Amino acid sequence: MRTKNISLPEDLEAYVEAKVASGEYAHISEVVRDGIRLLMREEAAKLEWLRNAIAVGVADYKAGRTIPAAEVRAELARRRKARAEAKGRS
Repeated sequence: MRTKNISLPEDLEAYVEAKVASGEYAHISEVVRDGIRLLMREEAAKLEWLRNAIAVGVADYKAGRTIPAAEVRAELARRRKARAEAKGRS
């Protein structure tokens, strides 16, 4: 295993050291590895969600379940106007 030196802000350093002091981890490197693994899992889950959302969109398009762009623009304009009016009343 290769060694890397990293710099942490004080709050993260304190957090990592507390994890080791609690006995939950034996070494700081274990905490960092777990953090990286968690980040990798989260990124994979986001990518899977995005792929599924795209697949649903493509299926809807192919099945003709679409909304004309003019209707979408009109609805967005209506919402924008409603938000602006609500801010004006605050």
